[in-house]
Formats: sequence, structure tokens, C-alpha cells
Amino acid sequence: MKHLCICLLFSCVASICSAQMDKIIIDTSNSPIADSLQYTIGKINLSGNKKTKPYIIFREVSFKIGQDFSPHDLTKTLELTREQLMNTSLFVDVTVYVSSLKNNIADVNIDVKERWYLFPLPYFKLVDRNFNQWFVEQKASFDRVNYGLKFFYNNASGRNDKVSLDLVNGYNQQIAFGYSQPFADKSLTKGFSINVNYSRQRELNYKTIDNKQAFYKQPDFVREVKRVNLGYTFRPDSKYRYYIRSGYAWDKVDDTIIKLNPNYFPNQKNNLNFLEVGAGIQYFKLDYIPFPKKGFSYEIGIANRGFTKNMNLFSLSVETTNALALTKSSFVQFHNLAVVKLPFDQPYYNSGLLGYGDVYLRGMESYVVDGTVGLLSNTTIYQKLFTYIFKNPIKSKTHDKIPFTFYLKVFGDMGYAYNKNKDLNTFSNTFLRTTGIGIDVVSVYDFVFRMEYSFNQIGNRGFAFRTRGDF
Repeated sequence: MKHLCICLLFSCVASICSAQMDKIIIDTSNSPIADSLQYTIGKINLSGNKKTKPYIIFREVSFKIGQDFSPHDLTKTLELTREQLMNTSLFVDVTVYVSSLKNNIADVNIDVKERWYLFPLPYFKLVDRNFNQWFVEQKASFDRVNYGLKFFYNNASGRNDKVSLDLVNGYNQQIAFGYSQPFADKSLTKGFSINVNYSRQRELNYKTIDNKQAFYKQPDFVREVKRVNLGYTFRPDSKYRYYIRSGYAWDKVDDTIIKLNPNYFPNQKNNLNFLEVGAGIQYFKLDYIPFPKKGFSYEIGIANRGFTKNMNLFSLSVETTNALALTKSSFVQFHNLAVVKLPFDQPYYNSGLLGYGDVYLRGMESYVVDGTVGLLSNTTIYQKLFTYIFKNPIKSKTHDKIPFTFYLKVFGDMGYAYNKNKDLNTFSNTFLRTTGIGIDVVSVYDFVFRMEYSFNQIGNRGFAFRTRGDF
């Protein structure tokens, strides 16, 4: 009896119990008696889902009615279920706990707080690759911005599907529509996506000179692009995802671009039409995908752009993320990427590598490195500082409290890109390295704001700011 009382003193989910004093708690110690105990899952009660279909939620639940667990295994299972539900990007918060414990029968509650899913948002975005390039090199010119309206409707049918519509004007013009449905069949394992895009640009990066993008601009539009993309996904469980993608593109540039860089498109043409196909596998075992503190993930992808002599690019990429806890409040993240493009002799259109999109070295925001073989390694050590809870002045059951968690970090990056046609770009075929310190702020809706002060191997130093999130 004494040991049974002890078994009621510890939390099923240690990270939540301090704020949930009314929950039943279970001993997770390593004593022989605790290990010999078995709890059977009784009822599973779900609350808080007004929009999301229950079967979409239960798909991510790692336990079933009638299953037996030791106290330790039950704690881990409840924690895993919460992580998997948070990684659906459907909820602001999730609590999974034992609500009743009688005769070793454990009833479990799953309480969710749904996000806001409908966002008709005004759109304002810089044309340049990052804030530093816009602020320093382009002198913070508001002529180099796009504006308009972006319409997001996530979880439109309650099955975690997404609808998007972009209406963008300003420096560039764009009309884009997208729809994705990850759980289109009865087994909730198969899905599809479709995207249609039309855009026009007044400025185009036609070449890389001295490790920086060189632009050509004119009052009229210098580039016109039309794209249609289709995708098929297969997700047999919560960790593995398989995908097949295909698309067709029509891309046309002004004749001046070809005069400035005859190797921009293959065969010195000013237009290009091609079919692109790709496939890949993703594995996620992370506590929180947008900002992992523990776990591992990888993605292996292959793609072929064009199947003719004019355009034929085969690419293979491998990307990994590993997060390891050092103490209760500190952890380290390792992110690695390797890319190979064949054949090595490619037009400029296919040569972008380091510095484009999310593939970059912190501390080299002003530079790009082109190539057909690339390696990138980012290492970051984090120390949690504090969490600030913002109390929403507007009454809301799901968004009454908005947390902002601050992390101090130190980092070091390494990269290499091989370019057969490097010209005078000295960073190609050269081992690159950077280091720095910074602060990351993490909040709801997968929002991460990064402030960094970094150094690179050629003596540059300075601040950089980045954001990511649902918006």
C-alpha cells in the first residue's frame, strides 16, 4: 500500500504537471516494485477540437484502449503523443495526461487548443534574399518590396488540408494557388497536392560576380514564369513520409539576360520549358520539428529537371538534423546537408547552392556560392534563458496566453561548393567557415525569430535577423 501511494506522487508528463495540479500522477522511478506495476489504458477522452476531425487526432496517438504499460513506458508514451500532435501544426498547445486511475485502469485525457486556421493577411516582403542584403547593399529601398494579399486556410475540412491564394503586386507580380490534402483516403495514409503559379519580375539575378549576385533590372518585366506542380504523399505512420512530385515549367527571360550571361539558359536561348520529377523519403523523430531540442530526422531526395539535351539535371540530396540534450535547459543541434548535381557542367539557371533559400552559412548573408556539389554543416549550442507569458487582452479560450521562450546560442558553420565554372568567384571550391553568437525567440504558430552576430573567415562581422513561421 505504501508503494501504491508513492506511485501517485509523480507526473505522467513532467513538463506539464506543474501547471496541471488536478491530473493523476504516476511514479516513474526505477524501483523493482514500480517496474513490476502495469497500467491498462481505459477510456481515452478528447476535448478542445472544434474543427479538427477526431480521427485525424487519434492517428497521432501512440496508445490504444486495452494496452498495458509500465509507469515509465506510459510516461514516455504520453509525452510522445503530445509531441506528435504538436508536430501536426494544428494546435497551439496539447496536454495528454491520466485523468483517472482505479484498480490500475488508467483513463487518459487529450486536451487540445486549436490554432486559428483562417488568415487573410496583408503581404509585405523584401525582394532580396535576406534583411542584411536589403538594408546594407540596397540601402533599405522600399522600391524593392512586394505587397499584396495572402490568403491561408489551414485545416479547411478538419483533415489538416491547406488552401492558399497569393495576390502579389509591387516590384514583382504573382498569382498563385495551392491545395494540399495529406489524408485523402480512408486509411489516412495517402495524400496529394497541387500548385499553380504565374509570376513576372522586373529584376533578375543573371550571374554571380565576386561571390555576390549581379542583377539586371528594367522598368518593364525581365522574366515571366508559369508553373504547375502535382504531388503524391504516403505516410504509413507518424515518423515516415514518402513523396513523389512532378511539375512543368515555362520560363522566359529578356534577350538582354542572354547577352549578359550566355550560359544563363542552355544553348544561349532566352526561354525554357521542362518537365521535372522527384521522389524522396523523410523520417521525423523530433520533439518539435520547427525548433527541436531532442531527436533525429533525415530526408533523402532525388530529382530530375528536364529530359532533353537542352535541359537534363539529376540531383541527389541528403539532409539530417540531430538534437541532443546536454542538461535540462541546454541542448545542441546538428544540421548537415550534402547535394550532388549531375552532370557537373550546368547552366547558371541550375547552379545555385550555398546562400539560396534555407541553405546558408550564418555570417555570409551577403554572399552566394554556386556549384554542383555542396556540403553544409551547422552546429548550434543552446541555453534556455527564460519564458515570458504574454496575456492576451482579447478574451480567447485558445489564445489567452502566448509564450515567448528565449534561448542564448553559440554556433559554428562549415561549407563547401564545387563549381566547374567558378570564374572569379573565390568562394567556390574553397572550404568556408563562420562562427557567432545570438538569441532565438520561439513562440506559437512555429514562430522562430533569430538574432545573430557572426564572423567569417575573410574578416566580415555583423548582425543578421531571420524569422520563420506559419505567416
